[in-house]
This record gives sequence, structure tokens and C-alpha cells, in this order.
Amino acid sequence: MSEIQITRIAADDESALLTWNDVMRTAYTEGRTAAWWRSAETTLTQFAHPRPGGQDIALMGRLGEEIIGGAEISLSPDTPTDIELGVLSVHRRRGFGTALAEAAAQFLGHDDRSSAIVQTETYCPAGVAFARAHGMSIGNAEHRLLLDLPAYLEADANRYKDSGASTVVPVIREDPDFSVTSWIGACPEDVLESWTQLREQMDEDVPVGDLTRSATHASTAAIRSHEERMEGQGWTLVSSMAHVGDLAVGYTEIMVSAHDPQIVIQEDTLVDRAFRGRGIGRALKVANLRQLPAVAATASAEWVQTYTATDNEPMLALNRDLGFAIADTMTALEKKVDQNCQ
Repeated sequence: MSEIQITRIAADDESALLTWNDVMRTAYTEGRTAAWWRSAETTLTQFAHPRPGGQDIALMGRLGEEIIGGAEISLSPDTPTDIELGVLSVHRRRGFGTALAEAAAQFLGHDDRSSAIVQTETYCPAGVAFARAHGMSIGNAEHRLLLDLPAYLEADANRYKDSGASTVVPVIREDPDFSVTSWIGACPEDVLESWTQLREQMDEDVPVGDLTRSATHASTAAIRSHEERMEGQGWTLVSSMAHVGDLAVGYTEIMVSAHDPQIVIQEDTLVDRAFRGRGIGRALKVANLRQLPAVAATASAEWVQTYTATDNEPMLALNRDLGFAIADTMTALEKKVDQNCQ
């Protein structure tokens, strides 16, 4: 086997980062339907302005002059270290993934940004087998679902023209017991405290299977920092919140990239356990989807992508009813690292 040469890309080497990002995109999305990968602009901003206290590391693998794969290591003291490996399909099963994994491991445990927990994600049985062979254990599985956005929006509009079943999306019933407020961009100041509380609750409630749950640090300051960071990377946040009286009981959020809007990202949806089963989650999702035409970038959007735990039957049922279909399944794996041995 020819020996792979692995080098770290400087955070300010824009040309190399863009080449690396393209290789990772190809390795990650090849053979999959409408699989999202971050844009070139987002990548450059991410490496130029890392998360507070965190660090992103990009590794490039070459055979001679040919680039055959890469790795990304996301370090943070407060969350598990995330490692993503990508090898182009024609170069797989030749030991290059192992070489990249070993190179990535060299960055663990050397400073206070490195967690003792390492996680990764994969979308195929071969990826699961590879990770398990390197000491990782399966922690969680989520279906990746896709919604045909133009078809959904057309059906949603046509509901009012034809009371027949022109769409599976139900009309949001008028419910005097809850209300939905929606906005685009930064969270309005008058609901920021409620929004922060819901985000804290999501950190505690989101299903993670057997994965280590990240420490939660939601605060109004963290929310504003996140909003600024997303705006800097070209994202528009589209949000809706539900109230019962003065109590915030649920929220949902969508992210739209100005640089690559073909796939719109459905992020979290949460309804307080005490208020589930009343159609609040459906109302939130439908209200938020109806905001998308107001975001200019969505004029060229084709899909909404979301993830749902494979055992979260209520949310899977809701997503199916809205028109989402399973595209593939993400398996998350984890292992603990002996930092004293690095």
C-alpha cells in the first residue's frame, strides 16, 4: 500500500480549506440523496472565527499529489470531541481511514480544549464497523428525513382553494388554549428569556441514547452569541414559539443558508412534556414552514432536512404526516479516551 501523507491545514489557508471542504463533501455525500454539507463561505468563517473556547482542526490526506480524504476534529472542553473522517470511495478499504484516525488521535488530550469523550457519526454499515473496530460503541441512531419543500408549500397554499384532501397537512385548528408567535432572525427581546428557558430544557430533554450528554450552558448571552455566529456564517434563523397563557411551552427552529440554500435545515422542535398531545408541535412546525417564503434564499430551496431518533415514534409520525420521508439513518458512536496516554 502506498503511504498516505497527512498534513494539517492552517486556519488562514483559504485555498487549502476550500479544497479540503470539497473533498470532505464528496466523501460524505456520495451516493446519498440530498445530503447537506456546509458551504465554502461557512467553512472559511468557521475556521477564521472558532467557537469561544473551542478549536477546529482540518487534516488533509494525499497520495503523492492526489488528495484522497481528510479529517475534521472539533475540540471543546464542554462537549465531547467530534471527529469526522472522509475517504473518497475509490480509495477506501486500503487502510487510509485508519491512518487518518490515528493522525486525528494525536490532537486529543494535549490541551484543556480536548474532552475525554470522542464521538463520530456515520451513515453506512461499513462506517459503523470501522468505528467499532477502533474501540467505539454505538450510542444513538437517528433517521435523516427529507421534505420536498416546493411541493409542501404548494399543497399548503392549495388547501384553501380545495377543501378536498389535496394535501396531508392538516389545517391548524383555532385553539384558545395556546398561541404561536413566529419571527425571522434574532429572537425578539420580549421573549428572549422564555426562548432561553426552552433551549435549556431542550438540552436536557433531547434524546441522545447512550451517548454522553453535553453540559448545558444556555443563557441569554449564549443565545445572542449563537445568533451572531450564525449570521456571520450566512445563516438565517426562522423560529416559532408556543405559549399557553404567559407560559412558553414549545419552540421550533429552521436554518437557511444564504450561500447554499438548496437544503433547508430543520433544527430542534420541543414541546414541554406536560403539554404534549394537543397539536402544539404540529402547529409550531406548520407555522414555521409558512415563514420560509419570506426568506429570499428559499426561492431556490428544494428540501427541508431534519433528524429524528429512530425510537421517537410521536415525532416520526408527525414528520411523516407533514410529508417527510426517511432518506437514510445516522449512527452516532462514542468512546472514552485515556488522556494520560496521549
